Amino acid sequence: MTLKEIPMSLFDNVSLFQGLSPLILQKIEQRGIKRTYPKKSIPFVEGQGSDGIYIILSGLIKVMKLHDDGREKTLAILGPGEILGEMTLTEETLRSATAEALELTTVLAISREDFLGLLAEMPELSYRIINLLSTRLRQTNQQIEELIFLNARSRVINNLLNLVHKQGMHKNGSFYLPIKLTHSELAKLIGVSRETVTKVFAELQDNNLIYLDGKEIHITNLEALQKEII
Repeated sequence: MTLKEIPMSLFDNVSLFQGLSPLILQKIEQRGIKRTYPKKSIPFVEGQGSDGIYIILSGLIKVMKLHDDGREKTLAILGPGEILGEMTLTEETLRSATAEALELTTVLAISREDFLGLLAEMPELSYRIINLLSTRLRQTNQQIEELIFLNARSRVINNLLNLVHKQGMHKNGSFYLPIKLTHSELAKLIGVSRETVTKVFAELQDNNLIYLDGKEIHITNLEALQKEII
């Protein structure tokens, strides 16, 4: 399938494509393949040969490392507009982590060779990719700093704020996460126990800093929540 079969409304959430000329979008169309993954399906596993990059058009993907003893560490939760498998842009390599769709997810798959060709032809697209990769590196550095300097409670709050800044939406005077993550999924992302996430969320609700609507997390006061990080 090509981009012609993807509703153009999907591109509204993809910052990588916003404002690009019709000519650039047409060239991407000629190289892109749409793939759809049901919830809990695995787009690829660690050690598998890389077939290129995925640009998430809709949905949510968890990137994780799995230990031989069954333990799991979530490296990132990626949403629309974010790139999956960017390591293949710098070198031909095997997949360095496993990916799982947390909900019905649509991606635009582009082979390494085709995408590098697009970057060579289109400086504007290259600049956007550099910004995205720089952001990913900065986020990795922040995760390292969190592990060193923040206690478990502060890490829960900080990661919640990061998710809101990346994927949050505004409604009825509060910010909320439209993505539905369980306490267990959040714990694996943050590197704490599920019980810790549940305890911190209960405290934040008691202090009227957040409230839950189903699995949606609503932030009532961003500034006050930021001050809870110590």
